[in-house]
Amino acid sequence: MNLMRKNIIYLAGCLMLLSACNNSKYDLENLVPQEYHKILYVNNSGKQEMTLYDTGEDYTYTLSVIKTGSDPTLTANAQINVLSQEEVDQLYSNPEAVNYKVLSEESFSLETADLVFTSEDHSKSVNVSVNSTKVKALIESNPEAKWVLPLRVTSQTDSVNAAKNELFLQITGVVTPNVGFFVQSEEVKEFLFGEVPSITEEIEIGLDTENKWDLSCELEIESADFIADYNDENGTVFQMMPEGSYSFDELVSLPAGTTTSKLNVTIDGSKFTIPGDYMLPVKIKSVSQFAVSATMNVYPIKIRVMAKELDRTGWTGTANSEETTGEGSNGAANKVLDGDLGTYWHSIWQNGSGQRGLPYEIVLDAKQNYTFTQFAMVQRGGGFTDTGSGEFYVSTDGNDWGEPVGRFTMKQNTDKQVFGIIPTTGRYVKIRILSSYRDQNCSLSEVYAYGK
Repeated sequence: MNLMRKNIIYLAGCLMLLSACNNSKYDLENLVPQEYHKILYVNNSGKQEMTLYDTGEDYTYTLSVIKTGSDPTLTANAQINVLSQEEVDQLYSNPEAVNYKVLSEESFSLETADLVFTSEDHSKSVNVSVNSTKVKALIESNPEAKWVLPLRVTSQTDSVNAAKNELFLQITGVVTPNVGFFVQSEEVKEFLFGEVPSITEEIEIGLDTENKWDLSCELEIESADFIADYNDENGTVFQMMPEGSYSFDELVSLPAGTTTSKLNVTIDGSKFTIPGDYMLPVKIKSVSQFAVSATMNVYPIKIRVMAKELDRTGWTGTANSEETTGEGSNGAANKVLDGDLGTYWHSIWQNGSGQRGLPYEIVLDAKQNYTFTQFAMVQRGGGFTDTGSGEFYVSTDGNDWGEPVGRFTMKQNTDKQVFGIIPTTGRYVKIRILSSYRDQNCSLSEVYAYGK
């Protein structure tokens, strides 16, 4: 190490002297030792990860070797060697305690193993071809190993930088290319009933690797079962968009050289004759080559058609838990109907009345029947956004509540948060709160209802 450091310092000093002096006075060979006139090194040396795609074609990695030094116009010769398993074990596996395995000879090939640099050459590129199918078989035969292709550049005649003379390619896996939607729609587009416009959605479809093929994708609309499963998983109440309200490209092309394309979906807003939450789940049915993504194969377009906000004048509210003492003038259930965001209902915690602990129930009496389509709620302000999740019920008599008509999970902000329900006719509304962000405490500033 000391000798190498002295050589580097000596070389730096010689180069500084060379730049300061007249070349005619000082001969290059006398100033710079011969071993530094030219030196070779591997560009992007060291460990490099490589993911292979099972396309039936070889994957090509380009190895670059650079010629540099005090006089890079000199000629040079070098060889590319593959490290043996014994060398890999000694240099990598044993020190790192990692089970590296060298790829078999039939699973890769080098364009050339011999590099000849002319005086005009400053770099040489060599293509390394890797057979994805054979590598996949190796991985399957020993999945616990880390498969590698370790390459080293050497020379019998010229200097090679010992710190940058190896390329250690690590195979991270062999995967089948997938076609899928690049994003999954989470946004619900909200419109007022009777004012839903015609909508054109441009949805991006793409291949997850470089596209060298002419691909075609067949599209369809997913079944209502998808919507039912989605509702069960997310606590929503989407229904299929009305028949005849949409049209879409049933075939989308991905020409060679392009990785993405656009799917056009047109929605006719005039076909939405009933308020509610609607979904159009567009599905990639098949692709002409490779596979359809298992996780990004459906794009659910979601629309909420909002009914009119109902006038709550004369409505009354009760709750199974109220804190009307500790919260001063607040705490009673009817505070969620007064139109004042500064007031609120609060569950009992001191000397109020009713049940201590979840679940809490607020019952609203609308005094007459409505067909309810959505509810909206606002968390209490002042940093107490504590109401979590729950259920909505609608009843005609206030006794028989049946099954929930909708579910909610509130965010911890003070925005008006709208939740769709199954359109249901009734006079009474029950909000059943099942969870809290603040122990057993819950509160709400306002509750709004929509319908006709």
